[in-house]
This record gives sequence, structure tokens and C-alpha cells, in this order.
Amino acid sequence: MTRTKGTLNRKYLKWNITIFDKETNSFRGGKYSTIQEANEDLNLNLNNDLIWRIQTKNRVDTEQKHKDKSFIARYGHIKVEKIKELRTET
Repeated sequence: MTRTKGTLNRKYLKWNITIFDKETNSFRGGKYSTIQEANEDLNLNLNNDLIWRIQTKNRVDTEQKHKDKSFIARYGHIKVEKIKELRTET
């Protein structure tokens, strides 16, 4: 049986996302097949451009010239890693 065009392949976990929670001073996160799953589970609003900027630090104000409105102030507590791990059902 083949997948039809446009269906998602959830055989592999593709994203490892870690977030530092400033209020509780702890880390939370997980491994996800899609960014949409991560957004729903972690209450985020990430898109492809934000993922790329978080990973590469390209087009990022690392010196925080704009204080609270800088990219680092808004997304600096999020770490995104690209992985390829076979999903194990529990």
C-alpha cells in the first residue's frame, strides 16, 4: 500500500525541541514528527522561518539592541534540533 501525495509520514521523529521555562526554572520539550505537533503540545507558534532562524542564528539580533522586542528575548529559550529517529509506539 502506498501513501497518497500530500499525506504525512509519521514513521520517524524529526524534531527535538527543548524549552527553558523561566517561571518554573526547568526544561520541558519532546520529540515530534511535525512542527504542527510541537506547536499543539508545547503551546508554541513556530513556522519554517522561525525554526531556521533559531537553528542557524541567521538574521538574529544577538546583541539584543531592541531589548524585549529582540529575537533572542522572544525565542532564545527555545532549542530546536533536526533528528531522524524511528518512532516507537508505547
